[in-house]
Amino acid sequence: MHALHRRSPFSETTTALIAGVAAAVGYALIVLGYSVLPSSGVSISGTLWHALVIQSTFALGTVGVPIVLWIRADLRSPVALLAVILLFWHVLVEFPPFGSGQGDSPGFLFVFVFAPFYVLAYALLAGGEYWLRIRDVSIPD
Repeated sequence: MHALHRRSPFSETTTALIAGVAAAVGYALIVLGYSVLPSSGVSISGTLWHALVIQSTFALGTVGVPIVLWIRADLRSPVALLAVILLFWHVLVEFPPFGSGQGDSPGFLFVFVFAPFYVLAYALLAGGEYWLRIRDVSIPD
């Protein structure tokens, strides 16, 4: 049984960072794939490489940070917020009463644009979850 539990050659922090960056780049690639479709109506200014770097950077704040917090510190509340953010901007905004139902603006734009606010919200949630976790609350007998 011990042979089945081999340690990774990377530290836990390195593994978390690699997973976060990979998720951010993967999300940016999915967005770029959608953007280059003629039916999407989205135009990219500049080259695809510049767009990939810029979108990956913003996606790192929106998608990568909660994944790093989950893998490295076992904090799940930022991942729950990420799920709500992606659900809202990619699904719910397309339907009334949140959206017009006509797809006025691609949801991923707001996933990228509000990345600094999401990072702040992730930090607040992670701090709250960490504080609740370390509190020593014992139930009296």
